[in-house]
Order: sequence, then C-alpha cells, then structure tokens
Amino acid sequence: MKTTPDVIIEKIESSYANILRLYRSVPVAALIEPTLPNGWSVKDLLAHIAAWEWRCAFLLDEAHHTNAPLKAIPDVEALNREIYQERLEWSWTEAEVDFRNAHQALLKSIWDLPAERLNDPFIQQAIAEETWEHYAEHLPDLKRWHERVNR
Repeated sequence: MKTTPDVIIEKIESSYANILRLYRSVPVAALIEPTLPNGWSVKDLLAHIAAWEWRCAFLLDEAHHTNAPLKAIPDVEALNREIYQERLEWSWTEAEVDFRNAHQALLKSIWDLPAERLNDPFIQQAIAEETWEHYAEHLPDLKRWHERVNR
C-alpha cells in the first residue's frame, strides 16, 4: 500500500497536537522555568524538538534521489548539548516561533518528497523517528510537568 503525505502528516499532527495542548494555556513564567527532570524548561524542550525537526526537514530536502543524507548518524548527545547551549538564551517567543516554523518546514519537506521516495521504508522510518516517536520520548515528562503546574 502506498503511503501518502496526508497519512504521514496526519500522524505527525496528531502527536504534535499533544505537545501543543500541554503548554498552550500555561503562563510564560512556568514555560521558562527549568523544572523538567533533565533540568530543561518547556522552552528548552520545544527548542530541542524544533532543532531536530529543522535537521529532518533539511535531510529530507537532500534525500529526493538517495537515502545517503539520512544515513548519517550524528553524535546525539553532543548535538543535544550544542542545541541546548545555542538556544538557552532565547526568549519564550523566539523558541515558540522557531518550534512552529520548524514544524511547518518539516511538513513542507514531506509534501515536497517525490511519491516513490516517500514510500521508501527507510524514509518513512526516518520521519517517524524525528516526529511522533521523538515527541513520544518527551511526552511523559511534559505530562507530569503539566499536572504539577495545574495543581
């Protein structure tokens, strides 16, 4: 069965909506306070997710004819530290705008993939890892944070 951009984007958007729902109605002061278990704030978490989405969008844009760009395996720990340090001083507004822009860029990259590339299982797995699977990694901490903030 062929996978369409609609099917993949629907799955991404459903998972992404879980993140949006948890932070939308929370005061900015709570969003920038480093209270997540890893010492990050929700702002830092959104900046982290955005950076990985930007990376995925870039790699998908480069993978229209080959899987080679997606086969590069970064030093995840080092990249996460670098992302955190680069974006630590960003304001809430900067982080949220980047979070939304990265997401839109990623969706556009998926739409722009040729159909035969989108149907490649390797590409589908790369998209899953950088979207709904990545969101799911952070969702438990975000849910616990949301419960604490709303008590």
